[in-house]
Amino acid sequence: MKKLIALLMAVTMVASVFTGCGSSGESSTGADGEGSVKDTLVVGTDADINTLDLQKQNDQINNIILKNTHQQLVFFSNEQTFEPGLATEWEFTDDTHIQFKLRQDVTFNDDAATPMTAEDVKFTLDMAMDTDGGSLVSDALAGMVAVNVIDDYTFEIEIEEYNNEFVQSLASVPLSIQSKKAYDDGVDEPYLIGTGPYVFDEWIEGEYCRLVKSENYWGASASDVPSYMAEGASNAIEFRPYIEASSRVIALQNGEIDVCVNPPINELEYLEEDENITVEEKDGTRLFYFAFNVEKKPWDNQTLRQAVACSIDRDAVLEAAVYGKGQLQTTILNRGLWGFYDDMEGFDYDVERAKSLMEEAGYGGGSADNIVLRTTLTYATSSPYEQIATVIQANLKEIGIEVELKGLEDATLKTECGEGNQELFLWRWNEDSKVDFVYRDLFYTGSPSNYHHYSDKKADELTDIVATEKDEDKRLEAAQELQTYLVDACPQVPLYIANLVIAYNKNLQGQYFYGGGNHYWANAYVTE
Repeated sequence: MKKLIALLMAVTMVASVFTGCGSSGESSTGADGEGSVKDTLVVGTDADINTLDLQKQNDQINNIILKNTHQQLVFFSNEQTFEPGLATEWEFTDDTHIQFKLRQDVTFNDDAATPMTAEDVKFTLDMAMDTDGGSLVSDALAGMVAVNVIDDYTFEIEIEEYNNEFVQSLASVPLSIQSKKAYDDGVDEPYLIGTGPYVFDEWIEGEYCRLVKSENYWGASASDVPSYMAEGASNAIEFRPYIEASSRVIALQNGEIDVCVNPPINELEYLEEDENITVEEKDGTRLFYFAFNVEKKPWDNQTLRQAVACSIDRDAVLEAAVYGKGQLQTTILNRGLWGFYDDMEGFDYDVERAKSLMEEAGYGGGSADNIVLRTTLTYATSSPYEQIATVIQANLKEIGIEVELKGLEDATLKTECGEGNQELFLWRWNEDSKVDFVYRDLFYTGSPSNYHHYSDKKADELTDIVATEKDEDKRLEAAQELQTYLVDACPQVPLYIANLVIAYNKNLQGQYFYGGGNHYWANAYVTE
């Protein structure tokens, strides 16, 4: 099926010539004034987009594309700092009011270069809170009471109570500022209009999504623009989905793409031998985990969950999933986040301890030859979940638990888990900026992302303390207590943090990588 989205507003674009897979078309001078730049940067992705309507999605692949066409009030850097974006400064005027100042030179990438003002901010954030209107991202603004416009370039956000991380929420891509005028004028697909250095051109499902450089980007003429808000470097960026990992590798080696996202680990040696390709590896932030639906019997039994945790050989899981390219950890918090604490006892691989806990839980005497419990493990059919599932299936059989494996597409898995139909499941969580997006989203009572269906008054109270406590020592103490408490409660068994591994054309410049894969491509280009 061919799906074409087009802006009805006349957007000024850079003319490009595309002639076959990976062709460079016209070239321009490099950023350093030497050589030439390939006209189109081509990124080979492991997933296709499903929508570019910012507030009706929160999938990584969509957000990676939208980062180039839209901008946020606050910019989250790959050094895990929060920098001015469309907002130049902000301050708490009291515990429940935050005042922001906006840049005064920002325009939308529509035909009229409409100025962005505080009214657009209010419109965007109010729309994000409107779940009846279809917003899926209202949780990011939890606790917001109102947005009050003070003047064209000053606004105030009122919140229910002081929150340590509310401002950080505004760096979320789905909260990028949108044009109120575009919605008021009835523009078709108004969510495509942003303030970024690129504009949307075309999406052909399963083939590519193409963005082209905006000639009237506000940042091109600004004298004080931060480097991360600079003018687009390539004339166009094309994102091409290659769902099968080996196909991405071949496409990179053949020059059809310039970047291979998530190359298969077992093929890295071939890429590393290619003199035209660079393979980069660094610490990651994406946590892969095994978990329980604690509302389903017998997994409401905490001791039984602990027994299972002790039975999982996480070293074998890491090797099977990513050939050892990752880090094991005990805590449920993504590595690198504020308050990360990994010194609790936890549940290391210990079959004898697992059998003892099984006995305590009422399921003693289990072994590979004596099955005492049967269950189902639901997992995503995308890599590396099947490899992980197979290891865990064998591990659990050693303590007398027979596991049926049930593979589902990613979207179906999320739906099943959200509805509570699963027993055991495998999933991942990538968070590199805000601890509340782990504690509250994954474990807080009633959260739609709480696939564990876990509810605990003490865990909720500690989550609230971490969010609101101003005393840094007390807040850190609560964070460590919360992580220890959740590890012991064991609704989830953390498996490993995957390393970031990415391969690309050796002439790629200006790349801006994030440990969890939320890369920013607007400043990237390939020299020829």
